[in-house]
Amino acid sequence: TVARARAASLLTQSNFSKYYHGLEMERAQLLVLALCGHFGRKGAGPSVFPAMTIAGASAAIVAPGSLPPKAGAAVIGAKVLPRILAAKWRGEPEETVLRDLAAEECASGRYVSGVLFEWFHGGLEQLYGSAPASDPYLPRPTGDYLREALARRWQHRPARARQRVFFEVGGNLLRRARGHDRLRRAFLSEVDTLVTLDWRMSSTALASDYVLPAAAWYEKDDITWATPLVPFAHPTTAAVRPYREAKTDWEFHCELLATIERRARERGIKTFTDRSGRTRRLDQVYREFSFGYRFGERDAPVVLDELLGLTTNLGGTRWGQLKKRGFARYSALGLDFINTPNATDLTPGDTITAGTWHTEKKIPWPTLTRRIQFYVDHPWFLELGEELPAHKDPPPFGGDYPLALTTQHARWSIHASWRDAPELLRLDRGEPVVRLNPRDARSRAIGDGDMVRVYNDLGAFFARAKLAPSIQPGQVVIEHAWEPYQFVGHRSHQSLVAGAVNPLQLAGGYEQLCVTPVTGQPGSADRATRVEVEPARARAGRQH
Repeated sequence: TVARARAASLLTQSNFSKYYHGLEMERAQLLVLALCGHFGRKGAGPSVFPAMTIAGASAAIVAPGSLPPKAGAAVIGAKVLPRILAAKWRGEPEETVLRDLAAEECASGRYVSGVLFEWFHGGLEQLYGSAPASDPYLPRPTGDYLREALARRWQHRPARARQRVFFEVGGNLLRRARGHDRLRRAFLSEVDTLVTLDWRMSSTALASDYVLPAAAWYEKDDITWATPLVPFAHPTTAAVRPYREAKTDWEFHCELLATIERRARERGIKTFTDRSGRTRRLDQVYREFSFGYRFGERDAPVVLDELLGLTTNLGGTRWGQLKKRGFARYSALGLDFINTPNATDLTPGDTITAGTWHTEKKIPWPTLTRRIQFYVDHPWFLELGEELPAHKDPPPFGGDYPLALTTQHARWSIHASWRDAPELLRLDRGEPVVRLNPRDARSRAIGDGDMVRVYNDLGAFFARAKLAPSIQPGQVVIEHAWEPYQFVGHRSHQSLVAGAVNPLQLAGGYEQLCVTPVTGQPGSADRATRVEVEPARARAGRQH
């Protein structure tokens, strides 16, 4: 049992968080580990997403662009250091200060929640707010909770203005969003110009007015951001030059902002108002981006070396060394809000054990009570009966159907990057497949390789059946990264997913319940969507 184990760890990663009641699942796991003393020891504790990144460089990014990176970082450090020292004097963890600073960045309007953007500008309010129709525990509409969260500044509303020009850089909005078919109709009717920067023709690129070719991974120099491959930092290095007209991320942004700056001066437009209401210089955007024209479009390696020169947790490693060796071991957490929740000291040659600051050094936890906190007396948690971890069955999103649809990470692709590569498609069935338990398949007269129709109250999609005894009866599994254009009628499994938002993910004003760039934002649930499956021949030619 967990209680008698020498050390026990529970794996969550990016799974339970995608369930509507995933918060309660994870809280219950953590409660079991806490009751059994499985925190802050080798082999014990939760295995979530052990992210780390280079610490120190982010200060230069948020500093005034008129200064060199080192000077800009010093300015930010001068503002932050007194708060950290004051917190330490009070006996509080520095991670609390860094979290609060990150929350202030979000409140300033620099970051936008993807789910709330899709709610207000993607036509997904009805889907994302559909929980009350299926969740028997909700006493009022999700929209009521959202309006209260926005009014209290617990969450931050995207700009109200109509979206005229939208740049998709590194993402694939029209594939990954739940209800992508509805989002496509609503979003494309609002936006005047859609621009995609990518190295391949994604679903979003296919719908774009302009597609700008991006350099691929082995055509550019860069440093990976937060990575779960701890304890090592990794570079991306250019093995070959970008193909034809393709440009690196740095080159693209240099040329784009230089052009905007030039056109603003030609047209006599000096300022603009950003989404947070601040007046900023349009005729100096490239100056701001390039640190006062210190770096040009060909200077990415110089910029990388400057940023590594600010880093406090790589033992003084610079770009030339990192590029040549291919990795560098983190020497400390450093002052970065991504890293400090690990709450531990790093020892050369040893594995990382999270939480030892709290368990061994007795530094308070970054919660309202300064302890591991399971009782949350936030008004919404009390209203929904979840002040303590509680089990609630997944609501029947999609309708009253007997099967539960869930997704798994693509085996032959990293997300959607190579999902349509012929060489990799040959390693499986070559087209979208759903995995069924043989017993469920037999009862529906479905054979291996048959084309089937998967449907619920929200829509339908077609795929090949793949019978797998490892799939539980009552379960249907599809890999997550198929592009919609790989399905009949360009309708993927996402067209069946409501993506309902759990109101508790909108809660705030309670110490640890706050929005940062990577935490505290609402998610759109996709696990355990209710569906039925039938042979496609039973509904030949018809779509829901």
